[in-house]
Amino acid sequence: CEFDALVSFHYNTGAIARATLTARHKAGDRDGAAREFARWNRAGGRVMRGLVRRRAAEAALYLGR
Repeated sequence: CEFDALVSFHYNTGAIARATLTARHKAGDRDGAAREFARWNRAGGRVMRGLVRRRAAEAALYLGR
């Protein structure tokens, strides 16, 4: 599940190499990594409801829920 969530995140953002989410994942901080998904909820500087939902779904997938 973690892999699928990370692939979805990267495919949508292209930011996996520079995201704090990745550093927390590599450090074994699963809860911290899951919280980082929510930070990527903006497009054009505005919070987008669709991205809020997508990131929540990715975080849940990451945690196996």
